[in-house]
Amino acid sequence: MLTIPEMHPCDILIAHQDELERMLVLTFQKHKSEIIGNDYLVLGTLEPSSWRKREKEPLEFGNVQEHVHDFKEYLDVKYTPAHWGPAKK
Repeated sequence: MLTIPEMHPCDILIAHQDELERMLVLTFQKHKSEIIGNDYLVLGTLEPSSWRKREKEPLEFGNVQEHVHDFKEYLDVKYTPAHWGPAKK
């Protein structure tokens, strides 16, 4: 399960694609397996109370929008690990 610690208004939410996709597979493999492997777009974050309730009361796309907070900005961050090597000329 992918969980994000409590966020403050100035925080940036970072999700690793492999962790997010693993969560999507675990979430949808039993109920909507045909959507696994398709393109997707993350639109926002779900209220923590709604996330906890989802096990008892499944969220449908029609009513989940009431509990989602949209992102103000989307950034695609590319990471290059630091390493030792010759200086670039």
